Amino acid sequence: MRHLQLIAHGEPSDVIELNTVSEPALGQEDVLISMEAAPMNPSDFLFVRGMYGVRPAFPSSVGAEGVGRVAKIGSKVDAALRGKRVLILPTYEQGTWADEVVVPVRNLVPMSDEADPLQLSMIGINPATAYLLLNRYVSLMPGDWIGQTAANAAMGQYIIALAKLAGVKTLNVVRREEAAEQVREWGGDRVVLNGDNLHRDIEEALDGKKLSLVLDTVGGTPVGELAKWLKPGGSIVVYAMQSGQFPAMPPKEFIYRGLSLHGFWLINWIRNASHVEIEEIYQKLGDLVADGSLSAAVEHVYPLDQFKEAFKQSLQSNRSGKILFKFGSTDVAMISK
Repeated sequence: MRHLQLIAHGEPSDVIELNTVSEPALGQEDVLISMEAAPMNPSDFLFVRGMYGVRPAFPSSVGAEGVGRVAKIGSKVDAALRGKRVLILPTYEQGTWADEVVVPVRNLVPMSDEADPLQLSMIGINPATAYLLLNRYVSLMPGDWIGQTAANAAMGQYIIALAKLAGVKTLNVVRREEAAEQVREWGGDRVVLNGDNLHRDIEEALDGKKLSLVLDTVGGTPVGELAKWLKPGGSIVVYAMQSGQFPAMPPKEFIYRGLSLHGFWLINWIRNASHVEIEEIYQKLGDLVADGSLSAAVEHVYPLDQFKEAFKQSLQSNRSGKILFKFGSTDVAMISK
């Protein structure tokens, strides 16, 4: 079996190797997954660079998300799981950038055979995060407004889609007009550019309305400007750290208006939630993928042996969609949009 292996922290193309290893023995509660698809995420590259909340021992497998089919099972695993399509939970206990992966059965969720495996492979991190951000911090009602930064990222697309399904309106901050047009195509209700006129543009976009929730991935000024339009008692949730900056907000906003600031990391939820809750949410997201309600743009898919090209494209800031590895008989480079 072939897998990508991390040998040290550093730039992905410098510290990841493609190696062929013998198939490992299965533990009693393990399964062997024949991979179908596995995406690349910013968190994967933070993991590679040593900047993530999970620290590997070297050499380490790599890649958090993916879907595949159960090829072999341990002696204590339900035989009905054999041959089933499953989602691998993004715990970093196993690496998904491989032809085959050994996974503890507790880290699997059965998925539909009808859905596109490329789209299913991407629900582990972003859609689950988007769903939980929209449902854990405030009780959103149809007609409520939320604000988000970096709205043109894949997370932004999922937030817009899930908000729209709930009747919730989105105010989206992006850096470029081309990104703004993309967000409008996704169904973003209002889109504003991060710049000198951000305060005025937010005011005009909301037209007297207030935000119930702000979702942030960049910190700094943009989230501070959005927070000015939160209802009293509203919440800001930081779920990524693209700039490394803290949200630019004066303490009085928290004191006098009762705002709250939260941090969210999906792995903490996976560690603490019951498996019943985890399965329920992921299967709900899988059903939305299967019926076409939930998807993300895919710019390119690669075979595993073209990992350096895949990393280069995935790390570009002007992509139009996600970059994935695809496995099996169709393991060839292709564009899929």
